[in-house]
Amino acid sequence: MRKTLLLALCLSLVALTANAQDFKNLAGSADEIDSMRLPSAETLGTRSKSAMLPVKFQNGKWTADIPIETSDDLKISVLAPDSKRWQIKAVTDGGEINLREASEFIEQRDGEVGLDGAKYPAEIFTFGYAKGGTWKIEIDAPKSNLIGNGKTAGFIVISSKSPYRLYSYVDTFETLVGRNIGLRTKVFETTNGEEQNFPDAIVGSISSAEAELRLPSGAAQKMDLNEAKNGTYESNFVPRVAGQYTIQITVHGTTPRGEQFIRTSEQIIQVLDENVRLGKSAMASNVDDTRLSINLPTGGLRTNRKVIVYGEVWGTNAKGEESPIAWIGGMALANGRLQTGVPVILDGRWLARSDAETSFELRNVRVQDPDYFVTLARADKIALTIPVMPKAAKSGGAEINDEMRMGVRPAKYDAINAVGGKLMLVHGYCSGDAWGSAASAGQFTNYVKFLDLNQNRTHDQFAQRIKNFGASLPSFGIVAHSQGGAASLHLYTYYWSGLDSAGAGRLIQSVGTPYQGTALAGNLAAIGSVFGAGCGTNNDLTYNGSAAWLSGIPSWARAKVHYSTTSFTDVWYRYDYCNMATDLFLNDPDDGVVERDYAQLPGANNRGHKTGWCHTSGMRDPGQTTDSSRNSDMNANAAR
Repeated sequence: MRKTLLLALCLSLVALTANAQDFKNLAGSADEIDSMRLPSAETLGTRSKSAMLPVKFQNGKWTADIPIETSDDLKISVLAPDSKRWQIKAVTDGGEINLREASEFIEQRDGEVGLDGAKYPAEIFTFGYAKGGTWKIEIDAPKSNLIGNGKTAGFIVISSKSPYRLYSYVDTFETLVGRNIGLRTKVFETTNGEEQNFPDAIVGSISSAEAELRLPSGAAQKMDLNEAKNGTYESNFVPRVAGQYTIQITVHGTTPRGEQFIRTSEQIIQVLDENVRLGKSAMASNVDDTRLSINLPTGGLRTNRKVIVYGEVWGTNAKGEESPIAWIGGMALANGRLQTGVPVILDGRWLARSDAETSFELRNVRVQDPDYFVTLARADKIALTIPVMPKAAKSGGAEINDEMRMGVRPAKYDAINAVGGKLMLVHGYCSGDAWGSAASAGQFTNYVKFLDLNQNRTHDQFAQRIKNFGASLPSFGIVAHSQGGAASLHLYTYYWSGLDSAGAGRLIQSVGTPYQGTALAGNLAAIGSVFGAGCGTNNDLTYNGSAAWLSGIPSWARAKVHYSTTSFTDVWYRYDYCNMATDLFLNDPDDGVVERDYAQLPGANNRGHKTGWCHTSGMRDPGQTTDSSRNSDMNANAAR
């Protein structure tokens, strides 16, 4: 029995070591600390210029009084599986309008709304001119089209070029069972189409604000938002079960011009059921002459639970001044006990570069889930004891190198510019073969295609699949589309892989990647509840999820990325878009899925913005992955 237990323990330790060997030990200099901290949640709001209203039939009829602002570009979109069979009319001060028959002043188009492969049909009605006022929208549906009284059968989306927008956000990254989660919203005004990073509210503009919270079970509950201060309305809830929550905030009000308006905002909140505790003191021990292993005191995590950790190492110099030394972190496996916690590596050469001598501590410590980037635990300060300094800490200031930033390279990735390296073409979220036509046209050479088609993966799951696919290659560089760019950067940041053995050239190249998220991620959750889950929603593509993820991506990893953005052809004499349906939710310029402003990756290499190219094929302009000029450039300059 004892031998069996010892064998099981040994096998467990081998498995633990094998997994941990693929993790990079991340670190960076003291001057990078500010950029590695979590941003303020209030700066990550969703900006909405539209109202998405659920259609819930009663005996085959639905009516709603909807405030409309005067506009020469009003759009009413219908999103429903069987909307073609609906009879839709609007009753205004000027009379009754049948949307499908008033062709003399209404342009009718069909489109799709969604993300990459997760798209749903839409009808869009564009008014050349619309007088403001209260419009009564009436919809009749045939009995065969009904799904039951009171159930959501589809959505009506109202949008225009009004400068008055809704700004909504979730006030925390610690979305955990039993913890308070706050919702915040306010109305702001754009100036010449430009928006502030954190806009000021128009005080007094909101007359009512409420939210519908949809629980993981599918049940829904209403919440009133009350005015707090400076025009911001808020409410709070405490989740009782883990899972994905979707929220739609609806706001009614009056613009400074005196017109009534309505706006909605849709968001996803991923809630985890964890009770993680950080201790008050940590102990370091020498791994070798260069490195220290710090046992971060973390309780409440099961053994081998994978987490992302971050902390700042500080000390006191001979003058008694506080001195930042470095930030450290990365992926780690929990040991399952508060006493031993989670191991984090500190290279002694960071200590050698600092003037700190005593009173060491860890600051701004956080533990995150690697799939959803939910903060599981955090601490402002943890005392750090270093009984014996490694030799490297006493050798004087060292020049910063890759080993200090990423840890010791495993032997299997020792070869740089390995013979037989390939260019890997990577698609995006819920996608088909995005690079298929370009590859078959000969725009890429010496390549392989990563194919995990029509799937919904977190960045971490996506990255591991890329890693495993490339395991048989001596080395590889990446050309990626959409979420594939973020997954590739995640791979290079946290894991050793064939990327680390690639030769000269651009290591990661991407086009159309929502590095800072897309507003469609929230809308997709609501729409998918009617059309069917399809690929499902993805928290990592939301503004909040993307920001929490980006906070762990260091400058030296971002510097390996070369990214491009695109948008529709813009001419003065017509209304321009990539996808008329998604344009109701996105701010120009956009590629039909990603707004240019949210496709930026600070610290990376911006290869420029081109008009006349959309996110995927089937939009008004050609798909961005079919741009032969860009593809040839990426092929010629790619690392392999």
